[in-house]
Amino acid sequence: MKKVIIIVFSIILLLFPTNESTVYKQHHFHKECKLIMAVGNATKGNYSILLKVRDPARVGWQVLCHIPRGYEYDYHHPWFGYKLHFVVEHSFIGTTTLYDTPPNITKPGMLINDAGIAFADADTISYFVNPSIFAWDDFDWLRYAAQYADNIEEAVKLLIDVVDKFHATSVAENIFVVDANKGIIVEADAFNYRIKEVKDGIEIRSNYPKMLWNIHFLYPLFTASKFNETFFGWVKEKEIVKLGSLLGIYIAKIGNDYVRACLYPVGISKKIKVGEGVVIGNFWLELFEIKERKARIYLCFKYYEWERKLKEIVEKRYGKIDVNDAMKWSRLHDLEVRAMCEGGYEAATIYKIPKDYPEILSCIWFAPNQCSSIFVPIHICSFDIYDAYENGEAHRIAAKLLEKYGHGNLTKIFEEIEKDFINETKKAEEKALCLLNERKEQEAKLLLTLSDIKLQIKAIAIEKMLLGE
Repeated sequence: MKKVIIIVFSIILLLFPTNESTVYKQHHFHKECKLIMAVGNATKGNYSILLKVRDPARVGWQVLCHIPRGYEYDYHHPWFGYKLHFVVEHSFIGTTTLYDTPPNITKPGMLINDAGIAFADADTISYFVNPSIFAWDDFDWLRYAAQYADNIEEAVKLLIDVVDKFHATSVAENIFVVDANKGIIVEADAFNYRIKEVKDGIEIRSNYPKMLWNIHFLYPLFTASKFNETFFGWVKEKEIVKLGSLLGIYIAKIGNDYVRACLYPVGISKKIKVGEGVVIGNFWLELFEIKERKARIYLCFKYYEWERKLKEIVEKRYGKIDVNDAMKWSRLHDLEVRAMCEGGYEAATIYKIPKDYPEILSCIWFAPNQCSSIFVPIHICSFDIYDAYENGEAHRIAAKLLEKYGHGNLTKIFEEIEKDFINETKKAEEKALCLLNERKEQEAKLLLTLSDIKLQIKAIAIEKMLLGE
């Protein structure tokens, strides 16, 4: 019995740390990612948008890595470790940590291939994983699908093959797969999966399951019976509030204009004033009013509240969503529960995938430490990328700018520059489209490459000027 108690207590501490980091904001969620997709009638034109803000598990400078069609490499079998040989059938450009690039195995946290299919993921917690030392990680999972997929249906099939055929992965995932016409969410671990197709609309995710909530039993066991389970009502001092799970919130004290609450059965207490909310463990607790020694509170899973708040912001732009909106969302700080921009080794990547010639006109917009760097364009067909975005220099500059100027202080300057970049890129794409309609594919690719590199060089020059270099 003593061993059981120790194990349960260890799991609680793992899932609900009692001392959240305050490096960049009151609530910092370390090594977690944020995903937003907008498809169909949610966007301003005939294209889809996918945004990922990556806080990488593989810590280091974030870079762009292009893997060409025909590239060959060996990688191990996910259970027995013997070599498997792979030949890349679709070139792709991924956002990865420096040194997770050839000659090493590339480990992209988000990527797009030359079929115009973009992939992005966010880890979740599950013990239904491959325990082998040879298990594949989430980056292997994405790479495997991207290098072979001709279309979005095939991309999803390949992702599911990793589950059904190989049971390959050491981690459970939310995976967003987006092409010009729709988006698909794949929630999966090494043995289970669920699929949701989105033809019109927006979707938001971070590091939590929704469709696999009950299968990934730690969530209903320790957090809430359902992802969207909430409590709204009056509580007394010394009362325990739960959402259908073992853990909950203990109302330790009710003052005149505040309550003091802590995670039940163990946790450091926090003081919440009327009109405020706070993250406690895996919960979001909000205090509305106090009357006759009773408190009216709202309690939910912290990510449920985060998703709800972010969705309110995103939906205001429904039907008009474009690249500049995704840039703004990537820099949000005032979400209370959790900011989109938190510092560290973060990087933001936006994919814009048009219905016309997606294999050529699909465009990546990349910014390492997005609060302190300018988003720059890279088309999937580009022949080259400016070195600073491949060797880590761009991220090193962004980190220095963040240290010098802090969060949000360069945003207005960068937004004006990015507005010009978006307009210049739009003009280049219009010229490229004319060339493609005239069957001048190479000329179109060269035009886009030169336009992209010009803006990449300009962005680095501006950032260095701001540093005084």
